[in-house]
Amino acid sequence: MRTFTTLAMIGLLSACKPAADKAPADADPVAPAVPEAKADGPNAATTAVSLDGEGLRFVDKASGKTSLLAFGVPRAQAETALANVAGREDDRSTNAECGAGPMEFTRYDAMTLNFQDGKFAGWFLGDEPGADIYSTMSGIAIGTARAKAKETVSIVDLEDSTLGEEFSIGTGDKVIGGMFAAPGDAAKIEALFAGVNCFFR
Repeated sequence: MRTFTTLAMIGLLSACKPAADKAPADADPVAPAVPEAKADGPNAATTAVSLDGEGLRFVDKASGKTSLLAFGVPRAQAETALANVAGREDDRSTNAECGAGPMEFTRYDAMTLNFQDGKFAGWFLGDEPGADIYSTMSGIAIGTARAKAKETVSIVDLEDSTLGEEFSIGTGDKVIGGMFAAPGDAAKIEALFAGVNCFFR
């Protein structure tokens, strides 16, 4: 959903700029620069972040011990915990018109933390630079093909979803949702999320 918002903003901004001179027909197109992901927090070398249906799980790379940053903790605690691995946040924003009610967001490269009433309420991981540092404990990540994901988890496709090729992993309060880029077993995951998100269904 953020991709659509970004494209709309780019369109609005470009409409405000004066028309540029046309490039020669034989000129090579120039791809826009893709920002590098940071992942430069003070604990980045020793701690991994695992996607979880109850929040985010921090994993000690040496011992394998885990600790859960659970939904419901204060915003400052959640932001500090992720910044220790992902580095400084990229931006903060708000949306008063989310389907789940007013929400606030803090983005770290591909990961967005969602907040309601000052509490950590959900997360959203998009197919953007920095997404590769996150996966579930079973190895599901952005870019995982449907056939590969089925080898380790039970994928439940959500029929008639307005979000596209939506699916879920897990049950009850521990569900991780996601979206495939297309139908079929070769399709790759392009988004993962859990908790409360700003979706309009």
